[in-house]
Amino acid sequence: MRATRLIAVVVLLLAGAPASATDAAVRRVVIYGGLVGMEIPDDWVEIDPLHLDELSMWSAETTAGRSVEVYQHGFLPKDPEVDRSLPYVLVQIRESGRLRYGRFLHLQPLDDLREDARRSFPDGIPPLVMDVAVEGVAFDPTTYSLRLEHTLDLRFKGRVTVLTAAFLTERGLLSLHFVDRERRIDDDRALFGRMVDSVTFSPEISYRPRMSDHLPGLPFFVAAAIVGAALIVVLLRRRRSQP
Repeated sequence: MRATRLIAVVVLLLAGAPASATDAAVRRVVIYGGLVGMEIPDDWVEIDPLHLDELSMWSAETTAGRSVEVYQHGFLPKDPEVDRSLPYVLVQIRESGRLRYGRFLHLQPLDDLREDARRSFPDGIPPLVMDVAVEGVAFDPTTYSLRLEHTLDLRFKGRVTVLTAAFLTERGLLSLHFVDRERRIDDDRALFGRMVDSVTFSPEISYRPRMSDHLPGLPFFVAAAIVGAALIVVLLRRRRSQP
């Protein structure tokens, strides 16, 4: 996979959203066929699978079939007045095979990632995204997870920030993408951190480091593991309450 590939199917799900509350009650949910557990705020609900399918179809349409981003689960605050509002979290599962963690110990310079992001919008994307800025990228060797933060400047709707944690598993990657307006993201960090810290894996897929992980392998790529897994597509769709 190309290191500069960037999924740029973006978003206008910005009808206004409630602020996050890190002290709120939480409940535990089980995803990935029972292989993964995580905590979400008690007043959050699961996004309809049909809407997740719409996101995948829209990603294919807007990139002329060059990219298809698939999200298996998603959660957002339950709000009787405003449905499909920010913030929310999408779960993306990639069973593309086990990755050696050693290749993520030496990441591309942040300036290079920023330039890659700006260059990699495919031709034909509607002019919804005026700019994309990679704010930070890091690998956490204690949890074998990649962390990314980037901000999208969206025409008509302003700036949206995405926080990503992509966990290595024995089958590939499991990524959490937290999306909200840039002005609220500082208040969201504790909430997202709580979600990330609560993630547990069954022994069947829990990442098991090996001595061979440090041996030379395929060239390091960022797109599939970080950028491609992180630039979220959030589609402006009708409210769930509409017929």
